[in-house]
Amino acid sequence: MVIAFTRQLYVLMKAGIPLLKGLQIVLAQLPPGKFKDSIEIIVQDIQEGKSFSESLSSAPKFFSQFYVNMIKAAEVSGNLTGILKELSEHLIQQRKITRQVSAAIMYPVFVLVIAAVILIVLLMFVMPVFVRIFEDLGGSIPASTLFLINLSRFTVRWGWLFLILTFFSIIIFIIAHRKSQAVKFITNIIIWRLPLFGHLIKTMEIGRLCRTLGTLLSSGVTLVKGLDVLLDTTTGVLLRNALGDIRLKVEQGKTLSGAMEETGVFPITLVKMIQVGEESGKIADLFIDAADDYEEEVSFSISGMLSLLEPLLIVAMGVVVGFIVVSLFFPIFTISGLVR
Repeated sequence: MVIAFTRQLYVLMKAGIPLLKGLQIVLAQLPPGKFKDSIEIIVQDIQEGKSFSESLSSAPKFFSQFYVNMIKAAEVSGNLTGILKELSEHLIQQRKITRQVSAAIMYPVFVLVIAAVILIVLLMFVMPVFVRIFEDLGGSIPASTLFLINLSRFTVRWGWLFLILTFFSIIIFIIAHRKSQAVKFITNIIIWRLPLFGHLIKTMEIGRLCRTLGTLLSSGVTLVKGLDVLLDTTTGVLLRNALGDIRLKVEQGKTLSGAMEETGVFPITLVKMIQVGEESGKIADLFIDAADDYEEEVSFSISGMLSLLEPLLIVAMGVVVGFIVVSLFFPIFTISGLVR
């Protein structure tokens, strides 16, 4: 909704329509809901004399601190139309990257969940039927089949308890993650160290940070204010802690690149790029260039990861299914042959 709102408002203002009139036109097209209610309040605030940025602050659920500060910078520079264009492009790019990462993570998770459900159904409901068949037929049973029988008995006996404990463990973790900074910190470290996905997520987060700060600086927001916005909008604990240290050191007179390097969180190539930007006075452009590079790396990594994971998951599921089928039916055919 925010992306469509921003884009429509940009198009209207580019056509020469004043801000208030443009907001009223966009408002009339919005479907009923909380977002439309928020825009109505924003329009009322502007009619009462408040600035656009001040009015947006009343709807933090939809308009982040980054969004508000971009509009505030636009009001100072008088380039609201240009900033709305930058905002819409920024939001579209962030949504694209987020969807790509979500797709890369959700595909293997979905396949594994489906495989786990099928395996549990086989062990709890199908395997006991075969156990009775084996008992009726008699004869020796291969080790692989014995393994499945024992696993089935364990699942039937303790499976429900395991599922209940898993469910409550997830609930406890979610609550602890919301309330404990230590849990958030540890979780963030684990996520960043995950095989394949860890580097991808870290790269995406750093790329988003570069894009946001570069956009803010190019719009006239000061470095310290830009770091404040990042502190408000960054969700990763490791990056937020690093940003807090950077902001403090920058206020004390240290260079941004020097403060970034001391955190040990940012890639050395990024630190060197920012150092060059500080020397040339083009730090905002280099942050945006770095964001382009990171986003391209994320897209490339996702494509490569999916092309690797798809055949691996298919082969893995084939091996598991083949093992189960052979373990179930081979003893029946063997014993039946001996009986004949």
